[in-house]
Amino acid sequence: MALFGFLHLSACARADQPSGIVGLTYHFDGTIGRNSHTYTVAIADGTATIRIQDMRHAEYGEMTDTAGTDFIQALEALCAKHHVQRYNGFHGYDRHVRDGKGFSLSIRYANGKEIEASGMNDFPRGYRAFEDDLHALIAPYYARMCETALQRKKAEGVNGPMTCMLVNILQRGNAGRDEYKVLMSRTGIRKPTIDVTIRSVSGEFWPEGEYRYYTDMPDADVPWEAFEALVKKYELVQWMDYDEMADDPNNAERFQLSFSFESGRISASGSAHPEHYDAFRHDFLKLLAELLAKANNE
Repeated sequence: MALFGFLHLSACARADQPSGIVGLTYHFDGTIGRNSHTYTVAIADGTATIRIQDMRHAEYGEMTDTAGTDFIQALEALCAKHHVQRYNGFHGYDRHVRDGKGFSLSIRYANGKEIEASGMNDFPRGYRAFEDDLHALIAPYYARMCETALQRKKAEGVNGPMTCMLVNILQRGNAGRDEYKVLMSRTGIRKPTIDVTIRSVSGEFWPEGEYRYYTDMPDADVPWEAFEALVKKYELVQWMDYDEMADDPNNAERFQLSFSFESGRISASGSAHPEHYDAFRHDFLKLLAELLAKANNE
């Protein structure tokens, strides 16, 4: 009878432990929102369905991918390694920090057990190491989802007239010292419709000096169709979400651009340059110089 009782108690102890993850939801709160993201994993019949929402790519919406037993086993091992059951019931909040970051974590197991934890600028012991490992596990699936979403976005392209543009070109070090800062929009979007600052050291498009254009121009006097033609000619849709750094960014020309259309937007930046960059840059600045010369004479 004593032996039976010992076995019975041991079986109850094992049954009380979490086993077999069937669901996990992890949310990172960047407080300012720009880097907040959520991972959701649902496991059934040997397949994990991974869903990601990330404010860094809000335009991609919810992204989905699937993974097999290798991922499931790695997730189980990760949670076992960090003894995640110790986090259950943790709900921390540091009232002395006004900004920062937070998290929430929910894990469901096949035997009905659940782990719930959350914190704002307060984390359970060992949580950051768990978080790092979780990000590393998800990373290749996240990259694949982003690439799929990006290709879909490029295929959809942009439609309708261009409504607004932001273009910054800043040279540094051996690249030169020219600066072009351009913000232009159609009437009714912002005032003034033209806000441009130029510092010309090279004299390439403007005589040497500094220039400021801060004025309104009727849409009919702005060659919007010509700017749209440059976007099409140099296939700037393929620049969507481009962000690459040169090997020596302190001696490079950095650019940032955003072209908004009635439907869709093209954004890109970096100190390494995408295909057709030099030709687009030349034609864009030439067209801009012609427009501003006209504005200056009126």
